[in-house]
Amino acid sequence: MDSLFPASPLTPQLFPDMGPTTVRVIDTETAGQKLEEDAVIEIGSVDLDLATGRIVNPMQTLADPAGVEINPHARRVHKITDEMLEGAPPFAQAVQPFADIRLFAAQRASFDRSRLRLAGTWLCTYKLALRAFPDVRAHGLQSLVKYVPLDLSDVAPDLEGLHPHRALFDALCTAVLLRRITAELLPRCRDLADFLERAERVSNEPALLARLRFGRHRNIALRDVPTDYLEWLIREPGMDADAVFTARHHLQKRTEKALSAFARPLPAA
Repeated sequence: MDSLFPASPLTPQLFPDMGPTTVRVIDTETAGQKLEEDAVIEIGSVDLDLATGRIVNPMQTLADPAGVEINPHARRVHKITDEMLEGAPPFAQAVQPFADIRLFAAQRASFDRSRLRLAGTWLCTYKLALRAFPDVRAHGLQSLVKYVPLDLSDVAPDLEGLHPHRALFDALCTAVLLRRITAELLPRCRDLADFLERAERVSNEPALLARLRFGRHRNIALRDVPTDYLEWLIREPGMDADAVFTARHHLQKRTEKALSAFARPLPAA
């Protein structure tokens, strides 16, 4: 954990600036077409107060996809049909109630941010979960619910009648996940403002993978992947950005460890 989210020096602040503590945790369901042809068909969100852990203000709306057909695979996942979208507001109107805040979080923030186009700071709970829970077997939302595990008891009333891959259901689970991530990582930070600054930086970087997702060392813990393989990976053209970022991180840590061992004074005779 130290190398994934190193502790900040604990310097006292006479006048700490808490800044905003409420984050809008949001999820988007789409028609599931190619990116340039895709359309938002549902938005759901809740507000998480990071200072208190309270999850409030559930919001959900369907949105008219403006003639874009729902991909059959996407329909099987979120179970939203064309009939359910009849009379839904157009996207520009549907998204407006979600825009009155400037701090957002989503499980795959780049996906939701690109589709909703809401201005502000975005935190990615997927990338943060990789730092907080590197040993969990998978980092998809429902895998994290199961394997962290996450306690959904206080949001259970809002989950009733919903199912995974509906926008509000996933937003509620993501809010509980972010609350759990904050509890895990905040003690390593100076204060909440420091946590948010570092969480934003992590969210804007490539993902620091827990395991490689391809090749002969697929699903092997990074500590067990040979150095020469990591060196090959960063030299290979067109390699996945997350894999290169991860390889560079672990190569740097191995170098630092080797230099530290070399510099350590010999024991007295």
